Amino acid sequence: MLRWFRQYLAWWEVAIPILGCLLFTFIFKFTVEMVQTSDTEYWSALVQKAEYYEGYTTWVSKTCSRTVKVGKTTTTVYYDCSYCDENGPEWAVVNDLGERFYVSQQFYENLRRRWNATPQFVELDRDINYHGTCGVDGDKYEVYWDKKPHTSEQTVSSKSYENRIQAAHSAFDFPEVTEADVKTYKLYEYPEINGFSQEALIGEDSIPWLNKEEKLWGEKMIEYSSGYWGPKVHGKVWVLLYKDCPQTSALMQEAYWDGGNDNDLVICIGLSSKTKELQWTKVFSWTPERKILVDLREDIMNTKYLNFTKIREILDNRMPSFKRKDFKEFSYITVEPPTWAVIVTFIITILLTIGLCYWAIVNEYVTDETDPVKRIDNNFISGKDRIIQFFNSLGKGIRETWGTLISKIKNLFNNGY
Repeated sequence: MLRWFRQYLAWWEVAIPILGCLLFTFIFKFTVEMVQTSDTEYWSALVQKAEYYEGYTTWVSKTCSRTVKVGKTTTTVYYDCSYCDENGPEWAVVNDLGERFYVSQQFYENLRRRWNATPQFVELDRDINYHGTCGVDGDKYEVYWDKKPHTSEQTVSSKSYENRIQAAHSAFDFPEVTEADVKTYKLYEYPEINGFSQEALIGEDSIPWLNKEEKLWGEKMIEYSSGYWGPKVHGKVWVLLYKDCPQTSALMQEAYWDGGNDNDLVICIGLSSKTKELQWTKVFSWTPERKILVDLREDIMNTKYLNFTKIREILDNRMPSFKRKDFKEFSYITVEPPTWAVIVTFIITILLTIGLCYWAIVNEYVTDETDPVKRIDNNFISGKDRIIQFFNSLGKGIRETWGTLISKIKNLFNNGY
């Protein structure tokens, strides 16, 4: 640009395209890397109590104003716009992390009956303003969980964290998992949260000899274990069942989930479609306490048959030694941008460079040829003339460059190369 358009440039305009492209490249790379490494972990807990908030009303005193035009003058008129603030009843559950989730009346009543609990009155001391028929105080009633595993209710919430492993899959020798592998080894997708609930037992519907009651019991036992140990050791328990699958399915599942989240403990169990006898068990997790993976596998295999109550008891015995992996230890991993990001960066950088160079050349500032650092106004040159000068100079520069290139090629051939 300096070679062809020096007379159209102020000294500071030369730096703008360079700095602009560098700034864009840095911001775009940072954004892409953040998207690549951003992941979601799940925190499980157990509902400790359910709450019923009575509806209430209170009078809100308020003065409003409006502007009224009378002839050529404008007058502000004030008037009373007080109203009765009506608030309906609400129902909620609170877990042992202190998180509150609002639920339906039916859900609240189901918990109350399940826990066989008598609602306890709580005075809220609301500040109620009474006016005419407006003004109804509302208080709260609470019911508490009876601490029995089979009456428990799990809650799950999501948290964002940095996971560089998912952006560097091959760095940990995880094999690439194709769509064909997913079908062949019957792999599971990571369950999504529905409200505040999430599956903890996966694959029970594929086991033909499990009846409805056994499935519900299994779901309750595993959800209890996941919710109970979540707040205590920051762990998330999963149990995955595989029907008539080789143990390779568990290895592929681990690769498919990139080893799981930083707080996951995943128990994979192979079963036959004909018998309740356990075929194999594999446990994977990022926990630094690797012994727990072996202990869980051996304990579960020693039960010989699928028994969800015993699995819960085994987890109660082994989970105290579980430790969540701190993924900050993987901050050393370099994340390579995907091919599409490189292409997009290349294209936008070219367009940005052309645009900024064009602006620098055709704007009203130029450099005095006798003084390169002197800036003078170029307002006497019209915008149309500056555009014509730009394209004429650009064409001249391209012709000069092309001519120089052809000349060098001819010299190479003439010299016997």
